[in-house]
Amino acid sequence: MPLQNDASIGDNAVLLRVLHDNWIYRDGERRRPTKQAFMDGNTGEVSCFIDGPGVREEIRRMFPGREIAAVRAQVVRDSGFVIERRPADCGNFRGAPDSHVVIGPPVQLRRLECERCAHRIAVHPDVILVARAPIE
Repeated sequence: MPLQNDASIGDNAVLLRVLHDNWIYRDGERRRPTKQAFMDGNTGEVSCFIDGPGVREEIRRMFPGREIAAVRAQVVRDSGFVIERRPADCGNFRGAPDSHVVIGPPVQLRRLECERCAHRIAVHPDVILVARAPIE
């Protein structure tokens, strides 16, 4: 089913995406997420959290040692993807369930076009990596 853009999520909202180590591209001193960080080969939907009080700490509790990409909602929308709230799909997240969202295409796209959208996000200069949390 196509994703529905949630207009209540402002363009300046910051979305946080947990990264696997192989989803980080290193180009000299610059590090950024790869396009794979913003793609899902099964559903096409990528899980993120809207940044807010306590969200980063909760994500770090859930995913110790992982890096996190921070991207503004406008960057996601400009890429061709939309943002949909998914409070019921946030697993053992102890924060506000409405903080959980998925990003992806609003209509069925060919894989190549999804890759292009994900690449637009990954290379955007405003996308940053948040410091890795220590493993306790």
